[in-house]
Amino acid sequence: MFKNFGWIVEAKLNAGQLEQFKAVMNSQVNRALTEKGTLNYQYYMSDDGDIMVYERFADADSSHEHIENWDAHAERWLAAAPATRMVHLGDLPDDVRERHAVLSPLWLKPFGGFAREQAESSLIEKDGNTSFENFGWIVEAKLNEGQLEAFKAVMNSQVDRAKAEEGTLNYQYYMSDDGDILVYERFKDLEAAYIHIENWNDHAERWIAAATPTRMVHLGDLPQALRDKHAALSPLLLKPLGGFAK
Repeated sequence: MFKNFGWIVEAKLNAGQLEQFKAVMNSQVNRALTEKGTLNYQYYMSDDGDIMVYERFADADSSHEHIENWDAHAERWLAAAPATRMVHLGDLPDDVRERHAVLSPLWLKPFGGFAREQAESSLIEKDGNTSFENFGWIVEAKLNEGQLEAFKAVMNSQVDRAKAEEGTLNYQYYMSDDGDILVYERFKDLEAAYIHIENWNDHAERWIAAATPTRMVHLGDLPQALRDKHAALSPLLLKPLGGFAK
């Protein structure tokens, strides 16, 4: 099991607002780089302006610091890209939950899996801005009625298998009290991603019998050959836009 303090924010870029959004994003990213407890602050965007921000913090106090710094950017940020959805990831305290109440965030708590930190930062400096590499995806699903124990069993089997994959950095299951499931998966490189897919194939039938996939998002500039592996779920492709992973 693992602990997590963080969230995902989704938004839609307003027409003609790309440069304005990049400006406020870069300002907020530079501020976040000074926050010692902000571990991941990663912006992704699709070719059609679908935005996702993945945020992870060392502890609850670090998330508070980030929220306070965000307040100075919120008005410009939301003018360029209105938020459409928020997901809380972790056993977050009530005061953090209340700060985001206007977005009615779905609350997903750690359910199984692990986080294995990279030995080196994936932070990239380019043209005065900060970005990162990413190889991974998010899978969302809904627990089928009466299948909790069956899902736990196949999840634990797959987690044990993934722990033997040296290039699997994050394989984290979250679940809401109502059976909403989110799996966050991140890999060191493409080779590691392919290894994980091959191992997953041994568990796929039992997994899908216990929980019905509802959505998949590819995170990173993934090649078509890999995207084709998940074609049945028609994954949304979100490419790194800015930010960092420490």
